[in-house]
Amino acid sequence: MKSPRIISANFVIGAVNMEQVPDDGLPHLAFFGRSNVGKSSLLNALMGRRGLVKVSRRPGKTREINFFLVNEAFYFADLPGIGYARVAPHIKEKMEKIIKDYVENSPHLRGIVYLIDMRRAGTSLDIETVNILRDLGRPVLIVGGKRDKLNRKEFVQANKDMRQRFNLEQDPIAVSVTRKIGLDTLWSSMVEAIAQPDI
Repeated sequence: MKSPRIISANFVIGAVNMEQVPDDGLPHLAFFGRSNVGKSSLLNALMGRRGLVKVSRRPGKTREINFFLVNEAFYFADLPGIGYARVAPHIKEKMEKIIKDYVENSPHLRGIVYLIDMRRAGTSLDIETVNILRDLGRPVLIVGGKRDKLNRKEFVQANKDMRQRFNLEQDPIAVSVTRKIGLDTLWSSMVEAIAQPDI
């Protein structure tokens, strides 16, 4: 399917605890991955709103869960990136707590889009994190970012590596924000996830 027409996309809140998480019955779809993997750029591309999600070259910039209401129908939840070595320990602890609380307890969370730089095909931290998310019973959609940075041979190898490392039955969805590759395919999978009932 083609990407849905985005009529509206607006920032709602940066939640630092579960009391601030939107609880109006609309479905949520979360975005997760290592710091600086390109989540912000991907979200902007999906929502068709350049600059709505702030893009930073400094890892660990996002320190709360940022919620965006799309088409008045569902939320995108931008989770803080993992692997933020330069973040102070007490801030890191708070970030990890809100992520854990949200993933474990939100009844409206339909699934998690986990973005991976295809040039690395997934680090040990990525593998560990995805396994934890799966153990919590959340559907995880593995997405390979920066597709345009790989030649054909590298792309084939990255798909093979990611299938093996993340126990995938088929190739991950490969996207490139700069070249608009794979966004329709990603939207198709996200729409299926959003349509699922609350837990």
